[in-house]
Amino acid sequence: MKRISLLLAMTAVLSGCQTMGPEPELNTRSVYSGDNSLLHKVQKQASSADQAMQMAAMAYRAGDLDQSLYQYLRAIELQSKRYEALVGVGRIHRERGNTQLAEMAFSDVLASQPENLDALAEMGLLQLAKRDHEVARALLFKAVALDQRRLGNDQGDGLPDVAALKVDGQSPLKVYNALGVLADLSNDFPLSEAYYRLALLIEPRSVLVQNSLGYSYYLAGQWPEAERTYQRGIGYDTTYAPLWRNYGLLLARMERYEEALSAFEQISDRAQASNDVGYVCLVEGKLDVAEQFFRSAIEQSPAHYDTAWENLNRVQQVRRIRQMDRNPGSVAVAPLAEPVAQ
Repeated sequence: MKRISLLLAMTAVLSGCQTMGPEPELNTRSVYSGDNSLLHKVQKQASSADQAMQMAAMAYRAGDLDQSLYQYLRAIELQSKRYEALVGVGRIHRERGNTQLAEMAFSDVLASQPENLDALAEMGLLQLAKRDHEVARALLFKAVALDQRRLGNDQGDGLPDVAALKVDGQSPLKVYNALGVLADLSNDFPLSEAYYRLALLIEPRSVLVQNSLGYSYYLAGQWPEAERTYQRGIGYDTTYAPLWRNYGLLLARMERYEEALSAFEQISDRAQASNDVGYVCLVEGKLDVAEQFFRSAIEQSPAHYDTAWENLNRVQQVRRIRQMDRNPGSVAVAPLAEPVAQ
């Protein structure tokens, strides 16, 4: 309980609070940064932990993370051992990049419930985001073992044989997707595809998994398969930004620049899209094409002057280096996109 109280206090410090109007008596009031009159109204409505959990889930699905976080904390105040609420608190902090608070929340749950599948899954995703791949893998494997035990498919103490795994609609999709991402990071593309196929059995229309599988095909050089997978995912949900970004990356790599611009424009303005396509061309060493797109970005929007000018200067630097060493190879710059695990 001391760690939970510390978590509540640290959450309050990070979130801040407004002082307009009378303050509610809850210790969790400062995690909410909106209208305090609404906060009072919500406080009166959430008279039980169950009700707070329902309201937290609804707010999370609606994308109102402040409201969801408040309701999860309210549930904990009403019922101190409501561990699924603490997992919810950690999940929101993980998605917001508050790594310390997220890890504290998940650790508190696992200290009391070492086999809490949701907490293991979330902690595994957190460690993956921190690039601690070995710890992430161990946590995710433990979550898989618990899921398999639930399905009567105990894999024993060794590493799970992906071909022998079973899943159903209650299996943790993000766990199997994250194991696919880990396999991609090790360039084991057949293994990653096997995990993604399992994830698609859990939720066939998951854009998260379609995006991960498409990126896996992209990394493996199977670009036609990647394109079909991205298009299928877009057909399921046209609002998922990581998918559009990876699809734009693929189209630019395939030198289908106008289509790439169109894909990037689904999540940004024309100037940013031009800069993104130019960046892909820079990575590929296509300096003349890259320069055209960077100049186009500069002309279209003053807001992107700094980024586009910086990239344009990099083009000039690479040209000078090429002239010096006569090496026409690609430029060593960071990739534009990465697989998504969460």
